[in-house]
Amino acid sequence: MRADLKRLNRETESGKSVAVSPAANPRTSARKFWVPAVIVLLVALAAAGVWYWRTRGATPQITSIAVLPFVNATSDANNEYLSDGLTESLIGTLSQLPNIKVMARSTVFRFKGKEDDPRQIGETLKVGAVLMGRVTQHGDEVGVEADLVNTADGTELWGSHYTRKLADVTEVQGEITRDISNSLRIHLTGNEQQRLGRAGTTNPEAYRLYLEGRQLWYGRTPEGIQKSIDLFQQAIAADPNYALAYSGLADTYNIAPSYIPIPTKQAELLADEAARKAVELDDTLPEAHTARAIALANEWKWKEAESEFRRAIELNPNNATAHYFYAITYLAPLKRNDEALEQYRIALSLDPLSSIVNTNYALMLMQARRYPESLAQFQKVLARDPNFNPAHYKLSQLYANTGRFAEAVDEMQKIFPKPIPASHDAKGYLALTLAMINSDRSAAVAVAAALAGDRNQAFEYLEKAYADGDSELLFVIRFPALDPLRSDPRFKDLMRRLGLPE
Repeated sequence: MRADLKRLNRETESGKSVAVSPAANPRTSARKFWVPAVIVLLVALAAAGVWYWRTRGATPQITSIAVLPFVNATSDANNEYLSDGLTESLIGTLSQLPNIKVMARSTVFRFKGKEDDPRQIGETLKVGAVLMGRVTQHGDEVGVEADLVNTADGTELWGSHYTRKLADVTEVQGEITRDISNSLRIHLTGNEQQRLGRAGTTNPEAYRLYLEGRQLWYGRTPEGIQKSIDLFQQAIAADPNYALAYSGLADTYNIAPSYIPIPTKQAELLADEAARKAVELDDTLPEAHTARAIALANEWKWKEAESEFRRAIELNPNNATAHYFYAITYLAPLKRNDEALEQYRIALSLDPLSSIVNTNYALMLMQARRYPESLAQFQKVLARDPNFNPAHYKLSQLYANTGRFAEAVDEMQKIFPKPIPASHDAKGYLALTLAMINSDRSAAVAVAAALAGDRNQAFEYLEKAYADGDSELLFVIRFPALDPLRSDPRFKDLMRRLGLPE
């Protein structure tokens, strides 16, 4: 268009400088100039129209999406599992689209029940679009309304409504994902489309049980963890080939010792068994490989664990959980600090509001001896979530590991349900740790004993942690507090048995 306008200008200027012969017809001479000029102008306007349509009328380039929690608009509050489960399922399927970053569940669920402006959410999460929706139910029919909104200006990029029988609701997540990919002009192969369409089961009861189990698993309460085990087992009974239910069961056993009275080694074996079955049923399921990787790391089977982590991330680079656990259960214990920090940063780019990921990132900075950065990160977490107890507990570990025992004791007493008097020194910190930590969580006591200068007690609890299969041993083995023990033959022998480099 610019070239056409320049040419028009040149021809106009040329017309002004040409002398008209007295013998010439003035109308004929003028027509020689204005007819071509009008034609050129029309061409220029047409070109401008095409340019406008292409830039303003086409779907903008979207490379990041946040799936906001779908609203449960049914008449039954017990159907919350359905709206929350559909949200999680969509996060999983959209994450498999090429070249699209999708925010993780723990970040987007911070917006549940709120009516924030999509543009504000986009600014907070640094995403190009948000997917919003609501679930309704009339009899045995379920309605799902979904809208994809551009966070730059609040305009709708795409929207649709789906009505299905409750028994067929598993189909909706694949349909929404395919429709969004078409709207964003993302080309999918036949295999990719088929994979996106799978909910993992055609059994509606198994799907319902799985969604309820996942919701309780995310709640992280002792009662919820115990109930989720039962629900995942029921889902497996309803559909013995449901790989996602096995991965859910494995995930639950992976964290169970922190919440319910179950021996650590028993939980690890059950987690490994369930994860192995999930992979056997569906080798393309990222969640299955992640669960298996965590189970293997907890058993100190390092080579196999790394292979599973890499496979999970290859299948779904948007899997924040895989990046996070790769860092905390594998790379950090092996003292691959730079790689661990990079995996944390990737996890946080996908799950920026996760309190636990942010907290353990702060702890990783401590392990890397970057103490000011670690403290700043802890303060950032607690400014946003002041009642998040794991942050207080792990901040107390930072203070203790850097010799600030008065502050360590104060932080510990913030979360102890019945504070006990304790001196503001290393011995007071050890007393509090002994009072707070469960009998099968010995690694933290070993750290506190080392800080108090009691080497023999420290080794006693390190050995107990090893014998019990205490997974926290992996988190503390690189703590600065244990540095004075590293030259001891007993410590070298422990590292050898753990299969870790000194």
